[in-house]
Amino acid sequence: MDKLFIVEGIPGSGKTTFAKALADQIQTNGDEVHLYVEGDLHPADMAWSALLTVGEYNLLCTSYPDLVGELERNKTVWKQYVIIAYTKIHNLEEKLFHYFESKEIYDARTDATLFCNIHKDRWKQFGLDATGIAIFECALLQNSINELLLFHCMEEEAVTDYIRHLVDAVKRLNPVIIYLEVDTKAAIERAARERLDSNGKRVWEHGITQYIENSPYGRKYGLHDIDGMYQYFETRKQLELRILDKLPIETHCISIDVTRQSEVVVKAIEELCHNNRV
Repeated sequence: MDKLFIVEGIPGSGKTTFAKALADQIQTNGDEVHLYVEGDLHPADMAWSALLTVGEYNLLCTSYPDLVGELERNKTVWKQYVIIAYTKIHNLEEKLFHYFESKEIYDARTDATLFCNIHKDRWKQFGLDATGIAIFECALLQNSINELLLFHCMEEEAVTDYIRHLVDAVKRLNPVIIYLEVDTKAAIERAARERLDSNGKRVWEHGITQYIENSPYGRKYGLHDIDGMYQYFETRKQLELRILDKLPIETHCISIDVTRQSEVVVKAIEELCHNNRV
């Protein structure tokens, strides 16, 4: 059976935990599953990936021959470009890390037309080629909407049409979207507590606040500090929920208390597996 599950929600909603638990349950039932979380070398999405021309990639391999093996394992090719999931490459020197960061596909570092062409084409190709059961974490709504809304200030109708296009590209896989709906402030606070630096300090909320504040959307709507961050994620959540209502596929919106999540997750996963016969 070919099937695609897509797990979505704002930061701190438990997407990664849910996606991994769903994959474990499917495997327990005897089916093979391909799980893709944010940062993986992804068959459709491009988060935390750098976009290089073939010439730039060949020069990189010449300059760093010891990394060629890892570069090859963490790359995919689209036309005359090479996409590298660079956060999966171990022991990158700081200079090279910043080089890849400057070449990221997201965050408006790539021309909008090129971004959309690559993105749509990769979803279309995945829809044609995929076999078996796959699980995507945050690849449909979160990453797409952050790019289109935060960096291109795209109107809601256009964002909705874009998401519909991606969904249509994988309709052969009978996609199911699981949306984890949580209280925005509670979820963001949870994300801030859990996403610590190597010294155990809370740095995520400051970084994401600056990320939103300095984006074209943040500047346009005057979003500042923690309150601006909360406002953006609440706006994004409500937009995602409205988009879900307009998609012609199976969707499940699961309300979750982030302080009491495990029982709800277990029950939801059992029902999903039963209803989808996996």
